[in-house]
Amino acid sequence: MSPSAEIAAWAKSGAMALTGRPDGPPQLVAGAPATAVRNSLNALASTASAAGLDPTRLPDERLLSERAAVMGLRRRGSRSAGGATRLIRSADGTVAVTLSRATDLAAVPALVSRDALTDEPWAAVATWCRDRSSEEIVERATLLGLAAGAVDATLPVEPSLLDVSSGVEGRRRLGSTRPRVVDLSSLWAGPLCAHLLALLGADVTHVESTQRPDPTRDVAPSFHGLLRGGIDRIQLDINAADDLRRLHDLLLRSDIVIEASRPRALAQLGIDAHAIAAESGHCTWVSITAHGRQSNRIGFGDDVAAAAGLLGDGPVFAADAIADPMTGTHAALAGLSRWVSGSNGVIDISMYDVVRAARTPLAEADVISRDGAWYVDDGRALTEVRNPAPRPTT
Repeated sequence: MSPSAEIAAWAKSGAMALTGRPDGPPQLVAGAPATAVRNSLNALASTASAAGLDPTRLPDERLLSERAAVMGLRRRGSRSAGGATRLIRSADGTVAVTLSRATDLAAVPALVSRDALTDEPWAAVATWCRDRSSEEIVERATLLGLAAGAVDATLPVEPSLLDVSSGVEGRRRLGSTRPRVVDLSSLWAGPLCAHLLALLGADVTHVESTQRPDPTRDVAPSFHGLLRGGIDRIQLDINAADDLRRLHDLLLRSDIVIEASRPRALAQLGIDAHAIAAESGHCTWVSITAHGRQSNRIGFGDDVAAAAGLLGDGPVFAADAIADPMTGTHAALAGLSRWVSGSNGVIDISMYDVVRAARTPLAEADVISRDGAWYVDDGRALTEVRNPAPRPTT
């Protein structure tokens, strides 16, 4: 795709309108995330058609900005659109730190080596980071279970194939004309993957823990309804032996499992992705993590994207938690492709790798204001920067 086409896709996606300082123009980014999402969705549609599924309900690259549209979010520069992540100067660069949960805020005194805080948590974090290397900051945050990433502005040496999977050839279950999907995930990337498969006609069941329900239901109920609408839901107490056996049986009967936990979290429940895939003979386990199954780091859409170098000038955040929708579309394609091929196994999908693969040199173009709207002028075409727009709830 030409630079002009990539710029146009970014401007039309609604994501560009979310990138930049609140008092400045929307910005281009050093990458082609909208094009990457469009390509994944086109490939997903082709794969679905070949399998006899209906791709006509699939959205387009505007899904990059639909959470912001539903929640009324705007660009905020070095603060994420959702407000939970910030870009902070370190002694040798920039780090992205996320404090989205009550437990994150409670861990700040330990992060900055204080018994108690006398100032605001973010101010304490910024002061502590100022005299420390990015590597030291990320190391300590990881130790405390906090999400943080050092910004890497270098370009990847070569595009990643992304599908760093392990699996074996298997047979699709006899008579299965549409995949049976079990979704164990929450937040955005995993639920989007399940949502896209449901739009294709997959039989999707969302399994939710009674101890740890999806926080999106309370934080963004309209967005939760968009992704979960029309999907069956089962609530299980995973600490109860009967419910755990029920979950295990459900996983063995599935064609695709979507999960976004660190492997050790499931291991504590006695659930092994590789063992499930091997025992079932037809299950593809789509494992979504921030930095890969071998990493103990956690991460969210904004800090992962920043760590992968997908940022605007300043630096400022690119769109809203952009690693999530980029990963969700790629995961749906990876899972469906495995089902169509009849193979099974575990697909290790790192959000960082998905974003990293979309990193490209920054395109040359001007952003101008005209008649109350923003436009991108690349010397060949003038493209309006569209604001985020929601899809109707299914």
